[in-house]
Amino acid sequence: MNLFLIFSLVLLVKANDYELLASLQNYEFGKTIIATMQITLSSEDASIDGVVNQLKAMQKATQSDLDDNSSLIKQSQESCTQRFNELQVVIENAQNKKADNERTLPFKQEELNIITYQIKDKVDQQKRIQDRRNGAEFSRSEEKKDFNLKQQESIDFISGLKKAKAILSQLKSAFLQVGDVRTKLHNHFESLNKNSPYHGLVKILIGAAGDDNVPKIIQIIDELVESLQNLLSVDRSGDQQKEELYQLQKNRYDLELQTLTTTIAQLQAEAEKQKQKLLEFQNDIETKEQLLNVKNQEYNDWKKTCDDDLRANQNLRQIKFNELNTINECLEIFTSRLNPSIKSYIQELEI
Repeated sequence: MNLFLIFSLVLLVKANDYELLASLQNYEFGKTIIATMQITLSSEDASIDGVVNQLKAMQKATQSDLDDNSSLIKQSQESCTQRFNELQVVIENAQNKKADNERTLPFKQEELNIITYQIKDKVDQQKRIQDRRNGAEFSRSEEKKDFNLKQQESIDFISGLKKAKAILSQLKSAFLQVGDVRTKLHNHFESLNKNSPYHGLVKILIGAAGDDNVPKIIQIIDELVESLQNLLSVDRSGDQQKEELYQLQKNRYDLELQTLTTTIAQLQAEAEKQKQKLLEFQNDIETKEQLLNVKNQEYNDWKKTCDDDLRANQNLRQIKFNELNTINECLEIFTSRLNPSIKSYIQELEI
């Protein structure tokens, strides 16, 4: 290396030293260094070693601040990571549970729809059976009315025949006028039920009645009465069978209605359970959604806080690192390149 190059390097280093010292006036920490150097150099026992010791003390303190800053960043990051992990577990569990509920919800709704359809089907079936039961009851009631009416007509007709028989018997009485008896018999015949299928026969019998055939006509009337009474008995037996058949049918309808009522009640109870489950699923989905909103917001807030804290600590670390570099450069000046010109320049710096 030639002398010119060496001289140029020396000048450059000196220029950098003055530039560094001048820049210390521009910020508070630099002013503190200037004040420290000026005070130490101006004291009665001023020495370079005093300044060096002061700078080394500042170097040690700044390095300690850097170490503390590193420890603080590590602790903060560990705390943030732990909190993030805890929040992430809560968020993932809530997301999984919400997703499970959302997948299950349509099936629960379909189960409720099926039960609701079953209830409607059973209610419709119950109505149809009730309608058939009411129809059977109405038909039997009308049938009973018709039967009782016909029974009463037959009984009245038999009673009328017996009375006609008594009147016919008077034709042989010596104490009664035949004309009067016949008039009485005619009037009685007119009172008989004209809708009876035997009305025409009785009319013929009464019309044919005379002194010679009264016993025969009375016999025929007796046989007719007996026949009608037998028919009454047969009709009663037939009606009894119809009543028994109706009661069996009615009991079957009642049993079916009772079974359907029980089934409908069970289905309605099951539907209420399904509605409650469906509501619980819906509420749980909403609750998990609210929890996710809160925890995601909390996660974002924590992330921002942690990011801001890390940025602030990193900025502080950079400041301390810059301060340490400045101290080191000043130490370099005082331990290797200090001269009266630099000492004088330091004393002239304004703070």
